[in-house]
Amino acid sequence: MHKTELIRNNQFSPLLFCNVEVLRYLKILGLALITVSLLYLMAANWWMLPDPVQLAIPMLILLCSATASIYFDQQEWVRQSLDTVSGLMLGLSLAMIGQIYQTGADSYLLFLLWSALLLPWLYRSNIGIFVMLCVVSQLTLYLYFKQSFWMGRAEGLYLLGLNLLTALSFAYAMRYYALLRFLFIAFVIVISISSMMQFIHHSKLIYLASSIVLPTGAAFYFYRKHQALEAILLIAGLAASVSLWVFELVENQLTNSATGLFVLAVLIFGWFALISFALNRIFPQTKFSVIPLALGAWISGIILAVLLLTYWEAFSILMGIIFIGIAWKLLGQQASVFMHQFAYCLWICGQAAVLIHTELLTDSMVVVWLLQLLMLGLTTIKRMHWSILTLQLLMTHALAIVVLVLENSFKHDDMVISIILSLNYVIFIGIFLTARYWQSSHYQKSIFLWMIAMLTGSAVVQAVTGLEHWHSIGQISFDQVLLFYILPSLLLFSFIWQNWQQFSEKWLWLIPVLGLLLILLGYFEIFIIMLLMAWAVVYQQRLMQALSILLLIFWLWMLYYNLGLSFLVKSLTIFISGLMVWCMVYGLKQVRIRPGQEETA
Repeated sequence: MHKTELIRNNQFSPLLFCNVEVLRYLKILGLALITVSLLYLMAANWWMLPDPVQLAIPMLILLCSATASIYFDQQEWVRQSLDTVSGLMLGLSLAMIGQIYQTGADSYLLFLLWSALLLPWLYRSNIGIFVMLCVVSQLTLYLYFKQSFWMGRAEGLYLLGLNLLTALSFAYAMRYYALLRFLFIAFVIVISISSMMQFIHHSKLIYLASSIVLPTGAAFYFYRKHQALEAILLIAGLAASVSLWVFELVENQLTNSATGLFVLAVLIFGWFALISFALNRIFPQTKFSVIPLALGAWISGIILAVLLLTYWEAFSILMGIIFIGIAWKLLGQQASVFMHQFAYCLWICGQAAVLIHTELLTDSMVVVWLLQLLMLGLTTIKRMHWSILTLQLLMTHALAIVVLVLENSFKHDDMVISIILSLNYVIFIGIFLTARYWQSSHYQKSIFLWMIAMLTGSAVVQAVTGLEHWHSIGQISFDQVLLFYILPSLLLFSFIWQNWQQFSEKWLWLIPVLGLLLILLGYFEIFIIMLLMAWAVVYQQRLMQALSILLLIFWLWMLYYNLGLSFLVKSLTIFISGLMVWCMVYGLKQVRIRPGQEETA
């Protein structure tokens, strides 16, 4: 099953679940469910267990995982997962010792000992253990200063320790775990910005040094290694940090007026433009030097948006239209990366001004939603970047919900909530039926992110409002029948109908059977998420893969948490679910894709 075979007809194919990588993920899911069922059973009865048993459980898991990691030494991902479990059990064992024997030790001593015990696990490559060590060691440092009351008396010493510890971790990561470099870059920038904010408020040089020294040193390291992107990202973050200082210095000189905001926008834009010019001289062979310029364009654009929304009132609609017109013109040209970013910024600022002031003038969200539909259409026609279209789709969807909510009481009327969630299903059905037309288009990623956003929104709404299938049995209304049964069944039917020829392989019927079971449970969204996850794994879409996995975990938690069953039966249900997933994996392994199926797939 290759990408070119699937894309001929429909990428939402049941054959996605026959991919080796997808089956591996399903096996992990089954194992995770079985493990969680056992942990859930222990957690439900934890306080009833004798102290020696409570102490023995994490140590026994530690021993088993450490032994198994030696046995699975040739399977890298299995070994690293088992070592990570061992690291977690070390911390849990220490916590249980402190709880049972009432040692009275400060928390930082627990984390310090945990950090020391994690060190031997680094004798072989293990990114999970290293990340855990970085987090635990930072917590150790923070808790030491917090609990010994040194934080207030010698905060500068804490900042020195924070920067030194981060620098040591950074140096080790660059040598053995270079994959983590962007995570460390983000952390260094966070330290820089937070330290600069403290410097602005307290005017202590130690904060200024904490803000500048570490990112400058890291940027110089990447410059010596000829890693332009990493160096430029650090310099851009440092520039953003210094911009806070610049803003503070000029704030008192600028009047609180439209002119003051405009001058501030020009100053910030000029500052980032100067940095990009210098970077272009230092790294003449890379296009990444425009990153600070693009960042400056967006920051200046946000200030201009505030200017449009605050001071110019109704005139802002005209200015917003002018901004949109300029952006349309710029996007129609073969412009540089910066000009494209600047055009996108003008587009968003102008759009915000038009929509917000239209609502203020007309007091009608329907008119605003119609204007947003027009902006969505223009974005599609102009073939803008997928992130801009994703933003437009989310805004259109959010405004549609606002229009529905304003017609009723969102807090007290379950009918409105059901309609909003049903709207998601109607959109899903439309997306599935038209999949062959948009899956190979420029906006494939935008539509997938839109689907993930809708699934996330559905989870949040159901969690917050308490609208849930199990609480409605025996008194379920028509709108809930529509939401939990009719629309999911139509979506499942469309999935089967579009891939009918592939279901000549009997084992593939396990997939719609799973979907039917989830409909009965009232959580068909899990089936959609699993389908999106399978697609992301097969097509190596890392962002969608990570988001769908996180979303799957959240929905599974909602499913089992809301089951109206006793702890014992609930644990048994989770255990059976894991076994069923493993059985499905076994059945899908029996599928043999014939030439006729490949052509339709």
